[in-house]
Amino acid sequence: MDDKERFIGILQAELRRQGFDCTQENGEIKVSKNGFPVADILGGGEYRVYRNTVNDHDRDQVRAIYESLSEAYHLYEKGEPVSAQPLYHKLCEFANYILAAKLMGYGYMEYVTWQQDEERTRVDVGHYFTDYEAAKEDMAVRCGLVNRYKMFNETELKLIRQGLVHLGADYPHLTAEQMTNVGKLIERVEIIVPSLREREYYEHQDLVAEDGLEI
Repeated sequence: MDDKERFIGILQAELRRQGFDCTQENGEIKVSKNGFPVADILGGGEYRVYRNTVNDHDRDQVRAIYESLSEAYHLYEKGEPVSAQPLYHKLCEFANYILAAKLMGYGYMEYVTWQQDEERTRVDVGHYFTDYEAAKEDMAVRCGLVNRYKMFNETELKLIRQGLVHLGADYPHLTAEQMTNVGKLIERVEIIVPSLREREYYEHQDLVAEDGLEI
């Protein structure tokens, strides 16, 4: 299997984990959701999206998954093996911390952030992820590039979203401009944590238990 085939396989597996349907046709991967076409992954690894048959959320999610995995895989191919853990390739390094990745046998990449010793011969305190974006955020916080107190975790973002939804519903005197701004903020939270809407839907259908995170 060459690098392009391996990347397309990883991409296809990740799209399926995110709720998309994938079928192969004439050397391309047809990506759809709920019976509607969303995007085509071409043989060379490029992609094209359908603009008139899907909502913005699905299209943006496919684009985000593709671009994130493409970046991670490119860095993995170019990265040197971690001396203390040679099955992992180094994606980036700052101070005494590294972000590395490993190709797993189940159609996905595993990411880890480690602290290194001064001689770069040992790593410890590993934080492991299957989500590249989450691993990058963890790396930025651990090595001090980002102040952890300026970031919200998924639980906090869910509570923020709930508060914005209640604001729009409970205060009908808000102007059209204010309602638009509230809607934009809700959309931004849902882009950051796309699973929020899916989780909320399953809770309303009694398919999963309430997580108890209510304002």
